[in-house]
Amino acid sequence: MTDPLYGLAFCFKKSGVAFYQGLAQALSNAAATFARARIRVVIGYLDDLDPANVAQRILALREQIDGLGVVAVDHPVVREAVATLRDAGVPVVALISELSTAAGAGYVGVDNRVMGRTAGWFISRLAAAPGSSAVMVSSQRFQCQELCEFSFRSYLADHSGDWELLASRLTLEDDDFAYGNTLDLLAGEPDLVGLYIAGGGIAGVVRALREHKAQEARLPVVICHDLTPLTREALKSGLVQAVLSHPVASVAEQAVSALVEAVKDGSTGVIARVMLPIQIDVPESV
Repeated sequence: MTDPLYGLAFCFKKSGVAFYQGLAQALSNAAATFARARIRVVIGYLDDLDPANVAQRILALREQIDGLGVVAVDHPVVREAVATLRDAGVPVVALISELSTAAGAGYVGVDNRVMGRTAGWFISRLAAAPGSSAVMVSSQRFQCQELCEFSFRSYLADHSGDWELLASRLTLEDDDFAYGNTLDLLAGEPDLVGLYIAGGGIAGVVRALREHKAQEARLPVVICHDLTPLTREALKSGLVQAVLSHPVASVAEQAVSALVEAVKDGSTGVIARVMLPIQIDVPESV
């Protein structure tokens, strides 16, 4: 008997981001090797991250697919769009960043509370002494970044009253904006001890760190997310001290499996919530 054919769509942020390109390839591989069904995968990118645009893109897929995986901001119009798909019988799984319960989506990713606290652990161990520390996020509308930021701050506050936790800086998922904001932070806080990049724009941050180092200025301990050719090189060159990654292959396999099972069961009421372990890389491991 021929295995059933399912159409699964996956929508990510920013098409030029290496992490999402890697995730797209991992999802295609997971679909191609899935043993219990034939899967047609459609990959889309959300270069315009305005919530209304994201919601519109989600709704446009309603009649075209059997299941959807999405990385999106946790905004009311996005949740409403996801709930509309769910009510139409199309299961949705949030990848990397969870959506609020009202959306009715599953989740495949890491525990972002653990991610943020792990970043805090590294900075507290690698810094010569407690001091000022900052977080850079793309947008606090992404639950993953909100949790990472809060948990990072919570860890440092719990472990020493001598940490000065500065106001968070935005990257807006834009490398040029992140570059300028990083240079501004380094110039305005010459005694910065720790920097945690919990969102996108990493290419801009790394460019700023490289220029700062070239001026023989002292760099903070830097922790960022997701091992790519860029962050691997940043580790090797000493610009970054640790990279905390989503296990991309496992995320892809679990997302495909969760969506197929939800489609086969014909129920979008209870969709898998899968927490995966963090991948940790330091200069000696790459």
